[in-house]
Amino acid sequence: MVSSGLCLRLLRLLPMNSVGVLPKRFSRHRIMPPEFRKKYFPMVTGAEIDAFQRGPFGDPSLRRHEEAVSTPSPRVEAPRAFRAVYQELLPHNLDPRYRDRLRERLERREMMLRRRHLKIPEFYVGSVLAVTISDQSAPNQTHRFVGICIERFNEGLWSNFTLRNVVERTAVEINYELYNPTILSIEVLLLEKRLDKNLLFLRDAPLSESRYPFDLAPVPHEKGAPVPVNDKKVKLLPRPWHFQWQLHGYRGIDPDSLYGQLTPEELRAIEKKVDYVDRYDLMKMYRSRVNAAEQNEVLGEVALQHTELIRHIDLLKRQRQKTEP
Repeated sequence: MVSSGLCLRLLRLLPMNSVGVLPKRFSRHRIMPPEFRKKYFPMVTGAEIDAFQRGPFGDPSLRRHEEAVSTPSPRVEAPRAFRAVYQELLPHNLDPRYRDRLRERLERREMMLRRRHLKIPEFYVGSVLAVTISDQSAPNQTHRFVGICIERFNEGLWSNFTLRNVVERTAVEINYELYNPTILSIEVLLLEKRLDKNLLFLRDAPLSESRYPFDLAPVPHEKGAPVPVNDKKVKLLPRPWHFQWQLHGYRGIDPDSLYGQLTPEELRAIEKKVDYVDRYDLMKMYRSRVNAAEQNEVLGEVALQHTELIRHIDLLKRQRQKTEP
């Protein structure tokens, strides 16, 4: 037991500006960081960073460049295809209370550096992929899995995607982190889109909808051609289901197999829960999407790093050609 006198001595030794709180091992009221309390506010803003760089302690080359060039440099306009290739680089959580623009810039830089070692192709929900990862327990130290992409989730370095396939009459889903260093290659076998943002309803569909052969040959896709959209309607199995799919407006589900199994009470509940006002709520739509000005700013920064990525790839090709006999 710790005596009260010892506690007072410990508190006296602490400086005046520190918080004198002893650790509570079995208490529910632990001191948690602000991120877990959802009260995170960035301590350094972008304007303060720019002011520091222009100050006496900033980069002198930046100050000389600004003194020599009085007119501001034009922004780099990124091609429209960059949004499809680098869609995970755009911010998704637009709540200003939880955003840190400095962290986003550092993450984008780190993601572009990781792309030097891993080629990440363009793919969407509904595309068939083949992912090879390094696995120490595998016979060849590698593991290859083929499946349809049913979900792309999160942003930045936490971006991940889920592949689904059928192995020995059993549905198997594997979630991969897009920028995981253990991923050796990502190959697109079939490039296409679906009508919905995710295909999680395949869990309540027949296994034939998720079965793809592991020796599937890649289907060629012309460069610059539009990505085809597969408007297939999937029939659901009889109830019970894993989720209430009727409440989320999936367009890729066969309506007869979906609404034909609902009771009149459930059909009336759909009318109560579906809010038609959201379709015309312009402010909600604006806050849920990246505006054009911020999107051009982010993609313009990515365009500069994209040129560095291409130069690095060309340099590696030249070095390989020199080493080859």
